[in-house]
Amino acid sequence: MNHKKIFFFVLIISVFAFSSIFIKAADAEMMSDTWRKLIAPRSSSIFTESIDLGGIRIGGRGKIMFTWLDRSLLRTLEKNRDVDNSIIDGLAYYYSSNKQEVRLVKNRDIFLLSYQAIKRWNFRIEDIVINGYRLTMDDILTHPYYRVLGEIAPLRERERIAIEEDEEIDDYQLYVAVPSMPRKGMVKISYGDDTVEWEIPRQ
Repeated sequence: MNHKKIFFFVLIISVFAFSSIFIKAADAEMMSDTWRKLIAPRSSSIFTESIDLGGIRIGGRGKIMFTWLDRSLLRTLEKNRDVDNSIIDGLAYYYSSNKQEVRLVKNRDIFLLSYQAIKRWNFRIEDIVINGYRLTMDDILTHPYYRVLGEIAPLRERERIAIEEDEEIDDYQLYVAVPSMPRKGMVKISYGDDTVEWEIPRQ
């Protein structure tokens, strides 16, 4: 097999792999149309260490989806709870009775990070920068017991183990608090050298 054939073979495999990730993410978001319209513009993804081939990302090491859970969503939650539990749990931090959590969210916004490894990946919270603010361990709201940091196994390895143990598999998730987002404009989100620009939606 020559180099050209090898390249196209890898490209095809990569396209199917990334397509399955998006399909799985879409299936996991079981929510009403109202919530879909609110969450979609509040979400943006980064495929780390990947290569852009005409709009198709290949060769990535990991994927992180950033979802902005701003306080305006609380108004919708009061009327409509037909949304994924990860959204409800994240918004709950805004009215927590825990003093440390109250301090962390004061004058701040919450982001839900949903992430997975495509290859073996050393996930570091300190490599994330949101609107110029570099995250630290102190910004994490998620209880330490549920934090998955450092080296994580590729999704395919986790899926194989899940099949053997008859378990379902989901992305890892973390809630973090960052300085409040601007009311409008573009926001840059980075993981290491990988960056995406995301536009603040109308609230």
